[in-house]
Amino acid sequence: MIDYYLKFADEAEAQATLYQDDQPLYQNIDTLGIIYNMADPENPVPEPGWHVNVRVVDEDGTPLEPFQVFPTTPRRVWA
Repeated sequence: MIDYYLKFADEAEAQATLYQDDQPLYQNIDTLGIIYNMADPENPVPEPGWHVNVRVVDEDGTPLEPFQVFPTTPRRVWA
């Protein structure tokens, strides 16, 4: 089991990588979408990219590696 934190250029790139014919290629996909920098809660700033977490169990995660990021404090994690 491997957890991937992914950042795509946009939602279309994520869809093309994670789905084929509207069917998911991975069992565990958690779409965060646009995330916001909340340093100033009065004025949240969108972070660039489209963010998705994937937990790979029995699938091949190699195609995800080009999109992998390593956040120091992930917004959401798998339980």
